[in-house]
Amino acid sequence: MNRRNALHLGAVAGLVTGLPAPALAAAGKPPARNGIEGQRRADRGDDTYLNPILAGDYPDPTVLKDGEDYYLTHSSFEAAPGLLIWHSRDLVNWTPIASALEKPLGTVFAVDLVKHEGRYYIYIPFMAAPWSEGLKSFANICVIHADDIRGPWSEPVDLGIGGLIDPGHVVGENGKRYLFLSGVNRVRLTDDGLATDGPVEKVYDGWKYPDDWVTEAYSLEGPKLFRRGDWFYLVTAVGGTAGPPTATW
Repeated sequence: MNRRNALHLGAVAGLVTGLPAPALAAAGKPPARNGIEGQRRADRGDDTYLNPILAGDYPDPTVLKDGEDYYLTHSSFEAAPGLLIWHSRDLVNWTPIASALEKPLGTVFAVDLVKHEGRYYIYIPFMAAPWSEGLKSFANICVIHADDIRGPWSEPVDLGIGGLIDPGHVVGENGKRYLFLSGVNRVRLTDDGLATDGPVEKVYDGWKYPDDWVTEAYSLEGPKLFRRGDWFYLVTAVGGTAGPPTATW
């Protein structure tokens, strides 16, 4: 399918999803329902759902599966309270339950929500606000933690990592904790996850796409690791993450 046809289909789909409730009913589709504070609900009530599931400004989502529960948070930038936490049992119906970051920190983005040995952690890259003191880089990474997802959450702990973003937490086969960072770089953490335990290391140079591809920039970032059996899988973006064309995978 070429780009023109794809755009045409997208426009048609937008017109269909934008039909008023009577037209949707006539087409055999139940209308959208209202949820929290009148927001559109993704769940149609007939085992189908609407995209986007969370309609609005919820960029860089990080989702944690914790037993039968799913928790989500996302970039909150300068908003305070920040890092709104959502709860779901089916990945479609989400309810806000808490804010993890009560005080302004700066520009908060692309965090990682994890659980390790019964405790919740959020690793937070941020650009320092003008009132921040003692920070030596435009981008820093800190961590907050809580024993209950609803809080109370700790005050931010500065990890002393400057100039890197997009933390991704993983536990190695040796039981040690690591953060993977833009680059792709890696740093080992202490067992409590509240400090670094060694230097930042370059561990992956990335895939070099063909020279004639039109991209924003090389921008190797967003590394996330998953373990399946004996293998670790790295998912990362390269090629830029803002505007068309966006990241290649």
